[in-house]
Amino acid sequence: MLEESRELIGAEQIRHITPGTVTKSAEDEDTDTRIPSEALTLELVYRCTTIPVPRLRRVIRDHDTNVIVMDYIPGRQLSHVWREMSTWRKLRVVFTLRSYVLQLRAIQHPGSAIPGPIVPPGHPPRECTSPLFGWKYEWRGPFASYDKLAAFFNDRYKVALVQHRRVPTTKAESRVRADPFDNSGPLVLTHQDINMRNIIVGDDGRLWLIDWAWAGFYPGWFEYVATRIQSENEETVVHRSEPLWDLLVPFICGLYDHQEKWWRRMAVGMEYK
Repeated sequence: MLEESRELIGAEQIRHITPGTVTKSAEDEDTDTRIPSEALTLELVYRCTTIPVPRLRRVIRDHDTNVIVMDYIPGRQLSHVWREMSTWRKLRVVFTLRSYVLQLRAIQHPGSAIPGPIVPPGHPPRECTSPLFGWKYEWRGPFASYDKLAAFFNDRYKVALVQHRRVPTTKAESRVRADPFDNSGPLVLTHQDINMRNIIVGDDGRLWLIDWAWAGFYPGWFEYVATRIQSENEETVVHRSEPLWDLLVPFICGLYDHQEKWWRRMAVGMEYK
């Protein structure tokens, strides 16, 4: 048995319990659940894609917290090796990540009509967290349908116009109707936290994607906007920028420039309850 060690990955503490196993506390807002959404996501991605993800071993209930037990992935975070890589290796990483995003979007799941985290069959929708919600009120919902999610974002856009920009209510409502939340595409499985600290360049030569706590079914453009947001956050966390990575995000996730601009116009509305 190893002496317990702690390794900071993003904001989450990962604890070694054996040489090949780690634990992580589940992040579901619904603490009554016995099956964390992240555990369900890991199983789904393992079954339905070729994306290397930590293998789920079990879920342990510790008082009112679920603890996920999963494989430890030997390797280095992409954030630590990106600058050491040749341009060719960087392009291989980017093409690989693009294939991962496309595989996620192709997953068929009976719960994919309802936005938010994956839930067990027959379970009601769970509260959602997303970088697109901002950091003041991180949990929103639950949303019973795609239309409910769209209505929520449209309402936040109206709040941004009325409360922050002092646009009259009737004019704000008209602007929202003319420029609404884009729900034209289907809900697809979305990681929502693709950043260099959540990508492991494995000792086995594979590129592993970890930390699926925010994953769920959302519009495809959420992946692009979330990745852009997280890239900006990286400058705060690790105090450096990666211009090439930023340039390649549209290739990894698809370019959703119009939707990103809409989100940025709306974002201040998330500061209100």
